Amino acid sequence: MSRTVTNAISAGLIGTGVLAWAFAGRPLVTNPDLETPLNPLGINGSPYGEVFAMAMQGPIDTYFHGVMNGGGTHQHKDGVECDACKKAESEHKAAGADLSWETRFQNLLTSLDKVSEVRTNPKSASEAHRRYLRRQVEDKLRFAYQLDPSHYANYNSLHFFLTEPELGTRPELSPSAAKLAEDTIQYCLKQENDPRPALTAAAATSNILELMFNDQQNPKPKFKTTQMRQYLNLLDHCIGRYAAIAKEWDRTKNWELLSPQRITECDERFNFICKFRDSAEATILRLEGRTPTQASN
Repeated sequence: MSRTVTNAISAGLIGTGVLAWAFAGRPLVTNPDLETPLNPLGINGSPYGEVFAMAMQGPIDTYFHGVMNGGGTHQHKDGVECDACKKAESEHKAAGADLSWETRFQNLLTSLDKVSEVRTNPKSASEAHRRYLRRQVEDKLRFAYQLDPSHYANYNSLHFFLTEPELGTRPELSPSAAKLAEDTIQYCLKQENDPRPALTAAAATSNILELMFNDQQNPKPKFKTTQMRQYLNLLDHCIGRYAAIAKEWDRTKNWELLSPQRITECDERFNFICKFRDSAEATILRLEGRTPTQASN
């Protein structure tokens, strides 16, 4: 058999296999029951994922400032160095004279890392560039959220991007943001050994209540005060869960394993959520036609 005939038969068999795969594989691809989120090496939701989610704050912060500040960081007009930079450079050189070679090398690496984030274009960023930066922030927020859905800052930032059209690049309806919040609540309330996920669940519940309140501005609101009270009760549950686990951490001294900055963040977030809870109850009472004084009587 000639080589030409052999190649033709092989090509025909390959083509037949591709067609068979296309017809047989389509029902599997389109079956929603078989859709699963990718989780390489089981990192998402693992302790490693929590660490990676925290590490994502740096890149996200860089891109976010690029979006808000016109696509760059500190700049010089017309290439003229400002007085603050001149002073910092002078002090750096003076201090560098007494530093070891190893320390100087570390400082050089640090300065090179900062230079990579400096925008040198004197012109303001174009709309296309700003959109690119917004997309980068949004993609990184989604990635960081998937690594650790209980991370308070990453969840709230992603929710903010979904609900603020000036920032987000993929227009989302309120149901999409509500689903994100519902998924976050379910995930966080399964965490029993750390009080911080309860704060994230409380924040997600607060976001759902806020969506319900905003819905009242529509000609035909979808949500009633009975539904709002269900989520207000859920918010109380999240707050109580945080308080209970936090008290247990006081007993086991687990709080001492966190930095003072992290502890302060938890206190501030807890106080903010408690204030929101009181405001939410007052809003529901107003929608019911009552005042807090009448309700207490």
